[in-house]
Amino acid sequence: MADPDLNEDMHIERLEALDAYNIMDTEPEPEFDDIVLVASTLCGTPVALVSLVERDRQWFKARVGFEACDTPIEQSVCAHALGSSEVLVIPDLQLDPRTRANTLVTGEPHIRFYAGAPLITPDEVVIGTLCVIDVEPRPQGLEEGQKAALQALARQVITLLEMRRISQRKDDLFRRQKSISANIRSSVNASLAAQEAGRIGTFEIDIASSMMRVSREFCRIFHLPIAETYPTRVVEDMVLPQDKELQSSDATRREGSAPLDVEYRIRVPGYGLRWIARNASFRHDEAGRPVKMIGTVRDVTAAKREAARVQALLDVGDRLRDLSDMESMAIAAGDLMAKALDATRAGFGIVNAADETVMVPPEWCAPGVKSLAGLHHFRDYGSFIDDLKRGEAVVVADVATDPRTRDHAPALLALGIRVLVNVPIFELGRFGLVAFIHHDQPYPWVEEEISFVRSFGNRIQIAMARVQAELEQQMLNREMSHRLKNTLSMVQAIATQTLRPVAERDLVQAFEKRLHALSTAHDILFEQNWTSASVYAVVDRTMNGIGVRDRIDAQGPNVRFGPKGSLSLSLLLHELTTNAMKYGALSNDTGRVAIDWRIDGTGDGAIFHLSWRETGGPPPREPERQGFGSKLIRMGLIGTGGVLVSYDHPGFSAEMTAALLQLAQTD
Repeated sequence: MADPDLNEDMHIERLEALDAYNIMDTEPEPEFDDIVLVASTLCGTPVALVSLVERDRQWFKARVGFEACDTPIEQSVCAHALGSSEVLVIPDLQLDPRTRANTLVTGEPHIRFYAGAPLITPDEVVIGTLCVIDVEPRPQGLEEGQKAALQALARQVITLLEMRRISQRKDDLFRRQKSISANIRSSVNASLAAQEAGRIGTFEIDIASSMMRVSREFCRIFHLPIAETYPTRVVEDMVLPQDKELQSSDATRREGSAPLDVEYRIRVPGYGLRWIARNASFRHDEAGRPVKMIGTVRDVTAAKREAARVQALLDVGDRLRDLSDMESMAIAAGDLMAKALDATRAGFGIVNAADETVMVPPEWCAPGVKSLAGLHHFRDYGSFIDDLKRGEAVVVADVATDPRTRDHAPALLALGIRVLVNVPIFELGRFGLVAFIHHDQPYPWVEEEISFVRSFGNRIQIAMARVQAELEQQMLNREMSHRLKNTLSMVQAIATQTLRPVAERDLVQAFEKRLHALSTAHDILFEQNWTSASVYAVVDRTMNGIGVRDRIDAQGPNVRFGPKGSLSLSLLLHELTTNAMKYGALSNDTGRVAIDWRIDGTGDGAIFHLSWRETGGPPPREPERQGFGSKLIRMGLIGTGGVLVSYDHPGFSAEMTAALLQLAQTD
């Protein structure tokens, strides 16, 4: 069933990419599981898969609503999505000539609808799809917003795969580094030529004179002119102030207390910030006093920066998860990005490509560095906007010499920008976000760091889109709540006018109170974005609205109902309370009502139990006729029945049950 349009070279590229990720047949990981859960929810389908396509099979890294962990390639619908960068939508698999003979369509589980967003690596290789599947056809396919969300989640899958690959590389580097360190300590007296071949510098400090003999490789690591000896202060002056305690000094060397195996940072004029790993030991005289400090040094900047990038990608989700405004998100993300790249300033700007402007929210800045928050015109700083519009990353190693910025160098240097990096982030083909990193000293950028910034930017874009969507949803909820209140008020006004001639005023008042109970339940749901409400909140708000909360004893576990369950519970409690105020425990000054709820069972079979018990009121008696309220009570929660009422001593009671799954539904 593989797509005939895919040539052998594309098959090979896909297999090589999968092999590089080392992902096939690995254990489930919650990050991937979360993505398919979100995809299924967004698209309203029972099935969602992260499907990776090999030569003879498709394997599912994550799945929801599908039992098998892989299927033969002959059953793969995803294979048809490998030749395009767009979302493949097949409204009815039984009608499409590519899939109508597929055994998953003609037999169990009888799938009918498919939509798959291709998983595209940074090298433009499609390795599979993030797909959603339904057992019912969908003639209308997906909405544009659902397609866009599916593509964004597919990019997130690739980001996770890249993070896994980088993390594995970091572990390999760490193991190699430990091995090298062990070899160094066991071979300090190896030949100088052998040491320099491994880019390891050697030193020997005479503690009495504070002079050190150094190898040629030592000089190259510290970017010093080649010489046999140097005063120790030459290196000590390069060390960052916050790392001074990690470097040895005259005093700590004389005492023999200088740290031996450490990593510290140096600032080299013209080369920026570097990480140095030092392994050392002391030689002592006959009296046991240290006379020499000997050891090795290595430049571990590349490994430290790669580890920092990996950690930043791992931390960004945790840092952004609880933030709800774009300003805080930009600062937090800029902080992580700046520390991973030793930057002086980092952040994100919202781009208006037509006007060639960028709005910069407050960004992360090193101490003493001025913020660029505000509106800026790209061309005030050079011509690199042309590159950004084409989707190209801009790396300016020196703003004074790069032809794109040299005519505007004074403006950039006045802002502390010597090195400038801009990475454009596109969404649905639109240039809307730019990640920027600045250095006030030279910084040797590498391609992996550009990929890191792009991946980081994609994650920020997704997070910011989430915040924007939540803000828009809140605005929509407020408008909906406002209109609903107006509608209920209009209904109440019409009812008041229409029912004015009705002699039975009790019925009119009961109707108005029921409208009020309905409005109260809607208020609770509005506060929770119309998703759910806790049982306790419904009880508390309903009883407070009637004015009897101080005579109600309510207890039960933390349970949340969906909109339908919340409205049903609110109306039932209103009717029960109204009856108690007329005939039962709340009709005098001493009676009380106990409301208890519990859950029996787990999972889809869980049952919700609600108990209403009155005490201290007049002797209960069964009503002679069944009014609307009594009928509503006997219908139970969301009309499912499951109600037992009793008029025995000491007072009226009702026991109600319903499936928790039905009560908790949000649609």
